[in-house]
Amino acid sequence: MKKIIQRHAKLLLICGSAIIFSGSALAGKTHLTMGMVLEPPHLDPTAGAAAAIDEVVYANVFEGLTRINQNAEVLPALAESWNISSDGLTYTFNLRSGVRFHDGSAFDSSDVVFSLDRARSENSTN
Repeated sequence: MKKIIQRHAKLLLICGSAIIFSGSALAGKTHLTMGMVLEPPHLDPTAGAAAAIDEVVYANVFEGLTRINQNAEVLPALAESWNISSDGLTYTFNLRSGVRFHDGSAFDSSDVVFSLDRARSENSTN
C-alpha cells in the first residue's frame, strides 16, 4: 500500500510540474490554433443540427442583434438598443446604422425579419 501511495505521489508531482512549466512556454504566444473533430456538412444553421455548424458559423460568419458576455450580461451587437413591452411579448430593436454585408449591401430590418422567419420556418431544424 505504501508503494502505491508513493507512486501516486510521484505521478502527481510529475504531472503538476508539467502543468506549471508548460505555461511559461505558452506565455509569449498571441494566437490560438484550434482543431475540430467534425467538419460541418454545410454553413446553413437553419438546415442542419450538426454541432460543428455552430462552432464554425456563429463565431465567424454571423453577428446577432445582441451578444452575451462572460458575466451573462446581454450586450448590443447589431442592435444598438432594445425595449421590451411591459407584458414581455414585444421586443423593439434599434438597429446600428452603417452596417454592410460582405457584398456592400446595406443591413436593415428586412434582413432581420428574413433571418427570423427562416429560422422559425417548418423546414428549419432549430
